[in-house]
Amino acid sequence: MSEGRPKVLVIAGYDQSGGAGVLADIKTLEANGVYGYGVCTAMTYQNEREIRRIDWMPEADVLEQIDVCFASAAFDWIKMGITASMSSAAAIIRHVRKCNPRARVVLDPVIKASSGATFWAGVVEAAGHGAVGGGALSGAGHGAASGSDSVEWLAWEELVAESFVLTPNWEEVGCLYPGGEVEDRCRELSRKGSSIYLKGGHNPRFPGRDILWIRGEETVMESVINAGTVCSKHGSGCVLASALAAGLALGYALPAAALRAKQYTAEFLTSNKSLLGWHRWNDCIF
Repeated sequence: MSEGRPKVLVIAGYDQSGGAGVLADIKTLEANGVYGYGVCTAMTYQNEREIRRIDWMPEADVLEQIDVCFASAAFDWIKMGITASMSSAAAIIRHVRKCNPRARVVLDPVIKASSGATFWAGVVEAAGHGAVGGGALSGAGHGAASGSDSVEWLAWEELVAESFVLTPNWEEVGCLYPGGEVEDRCRELSRKGSSIYLKGGHNPRFPGRDILWIRGEETVMESVINAGTVCSKHGSGCVLASALAAGLALGYALPAAALRAKQYTAEFLTSNKSLLGWHRWNDCIF
């Protein structure tokens, strides 16, 4: 039964291994004391080592799933994973806001899977053509570069403005904003709208060190748990974003929710030596 627990709506893809996507999100929410509903954006044919192909759900079907969920429960917090495009992600957020104008979104902008599969190709192409040159982030506005008016890039800017917090990793920020300092880009993005939780697994100087920006102010997120040897895990980014959404749904302020998510993910990464992490109940962690 879901009574007595906050509810979070997950909008993400389906992964047969349960390591990433909706299944991993729901397991993470459950372990953190939150009840999760799931909306499927894509049927992926994958395991923890490879993605063979992806069948995207039609946008109308995704929106209908959202309506069915809202017909049963109220959701103040939404966790979003992969979508067919940034335009689709923006349309989904607009639809969620029609269902609940106060809904807040934790967006994990999955651009490239650990297996090598690429998502959101349109905005990556726009970035590669200079859509995110210095002007786009320095306040110079629409005169930045030829790609800056692409539909996908404008959708990305909408996502930054409309999400409560984004959880990219270093490679994803570098892909979106080539040629700049990742930390500077995140700081600027946090001044434009969404807070930024930068996942530090690819941090070139301090691997595993996460950074949170709120309105340009930086907080370094260090795990306080000495849980053992960290091993690479399929879906760890999904787990971090869902743990963050769980903390927010439980009423924690963003910095405290971020620390809880960091701690939970540390336990996940040290749970065993395989690519599939184990989820543990929150009273074993906090």
